[in-house]
Amino acid sequence: MIVSHSKKFIFIKSAKTAGTSLEAALSNYCSGRDIVTPLGDYEFNRDETGRWVHRPMNFEGFQQHDWGITIRDRVGPDVWREYFKFSIARNPWDRVVSLFTWKTRNDPPPAAPKRLLGRLGLPHDEMAETRARFAEFVRGPWETNDRFYIIDGELCVDYVIRYERLAEDTLEVCRRIGLPPIELPRLKSGFRPGHRHYSEYYDEATRKLVGERHHHDLRLFGYRFETA
Repeated sequence: MIVSHSKKFIFIKSAKTAGTSLEAALSNYCSGRDIVTPLGDYEFNRDETGRWVHRPMNFEGFQQHDWGITIRDRVGPDVWREYFKFSIARNPWDRVVSLFTWKTRNDPPPAAPKRLLGRLGLPHDEMAETRARFAEFVRGPWETNDRFYIIDGELCVDYVIRYERLAEDTLEVCRRIGLPPIELPRLKSGFRPGHRHYSEYYDEATRKLVGERHHHDLRLFGYRFETA
């Protein structure tokens, strides 16, 4: 999360939408009284080359995933009204798969006998176990991103970057806040096994549940379930 007094913008960092990469890139243009929250996982402060890319500052009392209403109340009505506010949205079904693979990244792989069947060329749905674990996850207590950019059922930000067109929308944000085009580092990526399309994780029940919980994203951004 960033509150830049020098550039008069507020970046509200949503979850599993490349927010860490954008926050890191923007932090390099912050200074003075600007607020940049630290990352919880410090190993992700570095990009793929090992370069330190995130610069936290003046974050006392703020958290990286503060809700929109929390930030609004803390910065006060004048700053909230005057500053350019933006966040990031992502196709809900894709985002939940990303959340699942992040949460389970340290779990053991599928059982060895099942992997052996695959090597022997015997019939086996290699996604069956993963799909069952994913269904259990979807029925659990995960949260949508509504809390970051929606207040009282409506958008509370001036602009929403779409994850699916991250580069183009980030360029538009830079134009609006007076920054040159920025290059986003690759942080917290590469955790989805086999880089499978998100549709492979779903059955009809999980697809419906994710859509119902993300009704604001579907209403405001027109997201739909797609296949590979």
